[in-house]
Amino acid sequence: MSLAGRRARSDPSSMGIPTLAPVGPAAVAATPLVQRAYAFAERAHRGQRRKDGQAYISHPVRVARLLAELGYDEHVLAAALLHDVVEDTAATLEEVRRSFGPRVALLVGSVSEDPALSGAARKVAYRERVRLAPRDARAICAADKVCNVQDLCLAAACDDHVVLQRFHGGLHAQASRFQAELDMLTSSGVDAELVRALRSGVLALRAQAGRLSVFATPTHQLAA
Repeated sequence: MSLAGRRARSDPSSMGIPTLAPVGPAAVAATPLVQRAYAFAERAHRGQRRKDGQAYISHPVRVARLLAELGYDEHVLAAALLHDVVEDTAATLEEVRRSFGPRVALLVGSVSEDPALSGAARKVAYRERVRLAPRDARAICAADKVCNVQDLCLAAACDDHVVLQRFHGGLHAQASRFQAELDMLTSSGVDAELVRALRSGVLALRAQAGRLSVFATPTHQLAA
């Protein structure tokens, strides 16, 4: 069965996968700014897929919904919808600034990795940028990581090794990266509910990594 099929049939809470309160489609405030941000992000990400095969736009929408549930304003929601466009599409930060104003552009820029760097140096620079950024940018970062760790935990719980092998370094390396981001967010200050969800996610991911390490066959060693 595909991951999409398993996703539809599985209850994440029954697998120990961290979740926040469920968020309905109406939770992202349909202000003109948010609507324009969604349209921009949808165009920019059109044709892109996540590692699990879902349309890429589903991810920024989930991030924005988490933040809407926690009461963040329309500028934060717009930036959440746009948070990957500079890093992962042809869109530029100047385009974001012209279309959505300086505050949204500042938030998007704060959570975009530097393409001039690579490997560990890129991740370290990203964490330092977010640490020094406005608190709202750290909230976007945290919500992004919560969604990412939920997806990774679900793939691991479903033993979807095809998806897991697309993540560099395997689950242990991913858990260490999420832990570094959690440490940064905890020390610099961010919404407590997001911190709790991310901490639970890291613990769940480490548990899945341990489970897969114990039961892995040679073919599946990379996933663990």
